[in-house]
Amino acid sequence: MKPSLPVLGLATLFSTQIALGGVPPLPSPPPPPPMPAPQISGVQAAVLLDVQTDQVLMDEHGNRPLNPSGLVKLMTAYLLLQAEHQGLVRPDQNVQVSDRAWHAQGSRMFIQPGLPVTVAQLERGLLIDGGNDAAIAIAQTVAGSVSGFVDLMNRDAAEMGLKHTHFANPDGLPAPDQRSTALDVARLARILIENHPSVLQVAGQPKYTYNHITQYNYNPLAGEKGINGLGVGLASSKHWDLAVSASRDGRSLVAVVLGAASRSSAGADASALLHYGFHGWQQHTVYAAGARVGEIRHLSWSPETLAVTTPKAIEVAIPRGGMGKLSSQFVPAPGLALPIRAQEVVGQLELRWQGRLLKSVPVQAAQSVHPAGLVTRLWHRVRAWL
Repeated sequence: MKPSLPVLGLATLFSTQIALGGVPPLPSPPPPPPMPAPQISGVQAAVLLDVQTDQVLMDEHGNRPLNPSGLVKLMTAYLLLQAEHQGLVRPDQNVQVSDRAWHAQGSRMFIQPGLPVTVAQLERGLLIDGGNDAAIAIAQTVAGSVSGFVDLMNRDAAEMGLKHTHFANPDGLPAPDQRSTALDVARLARILIENHPSVLQVAGQPKYTYNHITQYNYNPLAGEKGINGLGVGLASSKHWDLAVSASRDGRSLVAVVLGAASRSSAGADASALLHYGFHGWQQHTVYAAGARVGEIRHLSWSPETLAVTTPKAIEVAIPRGGMGKLSSQFVPAPGLALPIRAQEVVGQLELRWQGRLLKSVPVQAAQSVHPAGLVTRLWHRVRAWL
């Protein structure tokens, strides 16, 4: 077992200031004109998430548990694409359509037993047509049964950290114990996009034709410039759920609206959120990959000083306009124990804008550290007194 380092002893011997020797100072971003946040009313919850930085740019009741309706299909799509990535299914694979899938209620892509349909076609029917029949067929193809697929949905939701989400089916039809939040849906959408960006080549299409039947995307923003997904849900005639992804100038955003009164109002609110995200915020690179952002010193270590670096480039979204500067602070992990391996996470780097915490990212050891020998420890103590 690694010997644990006393936290109080460590705290007296490290610096949390990033302005150390050899550490680049944080640049001050330019102050473009400010932009007010949109007024979102008449919805039960709304969230705007920056995909690259994983920052929530706007939050209206983002943790309120609600019926996600058809937005559960985002997890259905994620599990399908995971299965494709793992070689468990192929896009060109023909699927046997069951009677249960054929008789699915609600929106459909109109598959039926004996009619050829591939996995790739089911993906389009799921994301463009919002097909509940496609969701059932996907679940049975990937997991062998709908109940087994739902187990996978909840397992992956837990692994993703979606703490307020529970799935009861793969299609989003009403179920008493099915729930999620706008923030969880946004996080799920981000994970889906980052792990399977090909989904954006499908979900943003304005229409899809299967078996001579053409259906139009339920997403009211589908086909507009920059819009590339993702999903729509209808819990009742006056409860519309919408998750929209958009990309512009190298940035990607996800807007989630839950409980809008109509399809058009959900689209208008999501459009306002995206406009605010692209025009009211800007992406800023704080540190390049491998940049030194802090250090930890301890007399019983060899080497005595551990440099702390970024595992990858660190970017943040910051408001356009306003006074103030971007600052950061390295916070070591409590109870660090030796040996420490190179590239091991040793703490968090907190990034703040005008004192407000924007995000906290893990940072790593630049080199390995081992317990110092007796002679080295004595030399460190003598030098410390000089």
